[in-house]
Amino acid sequence: MNQKPPIVLLTDFGQRDGYVGIMKGVIHGINPEASIIDLAHDLPPQSIEAARFILWNSYKYFPNESIFVCVVDPGVGSERKIHIYQTQKHVFIVPDNGVLDYVLAEQGIRYAFELENPRIRLSEVSNTFHGRDLFAPAAAQLSKGFVITQVGPTLTSYKIPISPFIHYENQTQAKIIHVDRYGNLITNIKANQSTGLIFIANGNMIQAASSYSQVDEGSLLAIGGSHGLWEIAKRNGNASLELGLDFGNEIQIQQIK
Repeated sequence: MNQKPPIVLLTDFGQRDGYVGIMKGVIHGINPEASIIDLAHDLPPQSIEAARFILWNSYKYFPNESIFVCVVDPGVGSERKIHIYQTQKHVFIVPDNGVLDYVLAEQGIRYAFELENPRIRLSEVSNTFHGRDLFAPAAAQLSKGFVITQVGPTLTSYKIPISPFIHYENQTQAKIIHVDRYGNLITNIKANQSTGLIFIANGNMIQAASSYSQVDEGSLLAIGGSHGLWEIAKRNGNASLELGLDFGNEIQIQQIK
């Protein structure tokens, strides 16, 4: 039997309150054969920025036609819409809050819809748990074969976001776009094989290296991460705490002469 593409869950719910398990219960109640993958659930609460990065860093490693469900939704219960996008390879069910910008800048949009069809939601919809009442049922129905063009009205006016990722070419400013659980400061500058760069972070001059082993224990370094971006790290330590820097801060870059 051919395994259908998975439903991939990304939330800021954590694990202790049962919210993720409830979403899975709803999905399996509609489609008992659904395959569900937990991408992450311990994001900082309401951090659209973290969800945006994690979706971009992850989607390319999943089977074609995977259904991504992102419930990082500070606007739940407000007038914000829920959008369903079909890109070149996947389907994404997301709140309309910019969480998918990095993916859309890279993948583009084949189809885009508002989630409005009452046939693919629970009969009662709360103002605080749309993950259970709207996102999960829609994902389950789509995984079961519900036609995506019937989820709601087509979005006719949208802008493809501009990618924040750039190459270093006399570029002197890098922006921190994500801080991971190790305290690594991930920038928007695409990494290359060159180690002839100096990163200036909060007055600290940090040299690029090709591996953690090139610096002493507790030392700072700049390194090309697995995502293909330059990041500032501390060997066996937390660069964010060491430097007092976080999402949105800027770092200077200079070429060693």
